[in-house]
Amino acid sequence: LNRQLTPQGVKLSVNDFIVRACAVAMAEHPFMNASWGGDRIVLHGAVNVGVAVSLPEERGGGLVVPTIRDADRKSLRWISEETRELAEKARTKGLTVEEMSDATFTVSNLGMFGVEHFTAVINPPNSAILACGAALEQPVVRDGQLALGHEMQATLSLDHRVIDGAMGAAWLGTFKSLLEHPAMLMV
Repeated sequence: LNRQLTPQGVKLSVNDFIVRACAVAMAEHPFMNASWGGDRIVLHGAVNVGVAVSLPEERGGGLVVPTIRDADRKSLRWISEETRELAEKARTKGLTVEEMSDATFTVSNLGMFGVEHFTAVINPPNSAILACGAALEQPVVRDGQLALGHEMQATLSLDHRVIDGAMGAAWLGTFKSLLEHPAMLMV
């Protein structure tokens, strides 16, 4: 895809596919797009996904989480552009409160740092966070034959007041299927 999109100045990242897959799976599993309202579960209509962005040490370091709003309705190209713009703004000028609000789910991807596996901490009012490691070339079995493929470890942390393990497992199944069949993310 990136070879085909190069003349248009577009470069999709693995993270763009992850964000889109999270959003599409959230739309299919409504409790993954919910939050704890103090004494009840609040289901949200808009699927807003936070994307963890690390800040450079010269800006104090740390982490901020800009929000990709209506991510289930946006194309990979749109998600890619918006994520890139928000990350650049976070690292240079800083983000507004509005740009960091209203997510119910966050993606934290340390794969670009070579991290294979980690557990991320939920940032309330989010009800879930997905920790994604590096997509590594591994031996895999395809159609009964040994081949090389890429595998990524992902760890889902949940607020069990909102999402139980069975709901999380169902969402993970949908997410996994979408990443394994990326053409489904382009429609």
